[in-house]
Amino acid sequence: MTKVFVFSLAALAIGSAIVPGAVSFRAEAATGSTDIYDYMVMNVCVGSDGSPIKGNPLECSQQRDVRPGDRIPYVHADFPASPKDTGCKALGMSRRYAFPLKAQGSDEAGQTYPLIAALTDYPPAGAPCDFGTFDARDTATLLAVGPKSASLVGAHHHGGWFLTIGAGYQDPRKAGVSRFMNTWSFPRTVPAKGQIGWGVFKRRTERFAAANISRQAFPASNAALGLTPTIQFWKRIEFKYGLKGTETRPVDTLLHIPFTKLAATGDAPGESRGSEHFYLTKELGYVTRWESWARDDANKDVIALARKAYTSPSCSMPATIAGQVTPHFWVGPVIDDVAAGVYRQQIVIKDRAGKKTSHGWYMTGCHDFTNVSAVAPYDPFAKLTEDDFGQDFIRQFQSNGRVPARK
Repeated sequence: MTKVFVFSLAALAIGSAIVPGAVSFRAEAATGSTDIYDYMVMNVCVGSDGSPIKGNPLECSQQRDVRPGDRIPYVHADFPASPKDTGCKALGMSRRYAFPLKAQGSDEAGQTYPLIAALTDYPPAGAPCDFGTFDARDTATLLAVGPKSASLVGAHHHGGWFLTIGAGYQDPRKAGVSRFMNTWSFPRTVPAKGQIGWGVFKRRTERFAAANISRQAFPASNAALGLTPTIQFWKRIEFKYGLKGTETRPVDTLLHIPFTKLAATGDAPGESRGSEHFYLTKELGYVTRWESWARDDANKDVIALARKAYTSPSCSMPATIAGQVTPHFWVGPVIDDVAAGVYRQQIVIKDRAGKKTSHGWYMTGCHDFTNVSAVAPYDPFAKLTEDDFGQDFIRQFQSNGRVPARK
């Protein structure tokens, strides 16, 4: 029987207690730790002295989280659109980076929170080798790791700045980063392998045209601001990544599945017709694989998209959280439907009266970012900085308006 843990907003942790404070940098192998920080930041292979060396984190035995000052001798990307692609196109369609910014967030109590930058780097159209410069095509996501949880707190892409607002924003006693926590969230302590956790989180995303967000446009708090309840599930699994037929070894993974609508029962998705699945690993961080899923009655050609995803060599058999997850939420196993050419599963939701509603769900897209290539050592912290987000934007996550540097 699968054990299920509820993500309590009172405790906001699964397993052992977490001592508040900034994350300390440490040289360790990819095994052992259950701190969500280690599943969000990319790793680097290290020698006996703890310094970075050449190697693929999916293969080397000695590794640690990347830290300021490191020069990284690899990049990881998704796989090319076609297995016939050569040269620059074979490097993949986009690259991923995940590393802590030098600045940190803070809350009303002065508690510091590491801020993690997750960069998706797309080369300009027509120049498939031109990675590395943050530009209009790229997406920068900002995550914060607090003493009890980690959350997606903001983003900058396509000419916009985005704040992911949580319930803390409705409380005038809150300040800085705590206004954006518990939105798109992850447990600070990752559960034991095979165990499922879930939680209900209120959130709202606001877009701004500039990094300098005025108090008129965004007051320090707003008790009346409407937030949408979401339900999010996660499970610690072992998963094989890579191209079909040449998959990696089983890799320790946190699978995160959020739904943007909540059922009246409070423990199941509402009328959500789509979902994204995120795979986080200690080796490559946030994210190592991404999938889009759609319900059979979604407002698009679900089967056509599912068939296209199924034919992609980089979209191997997906994982799931199969079983009776909550009293009102049942998830069936993923089926490799060779005849239909799709990956699908059944989800059943029961209402308060006991009536069951069943829908088929289909994987409609996938990016596996385990296409690792050796490169000349580079500084990942130069690819996306506080200045790229905008110092004024970063100050939104500061309780006192200044940006303390990591020691």
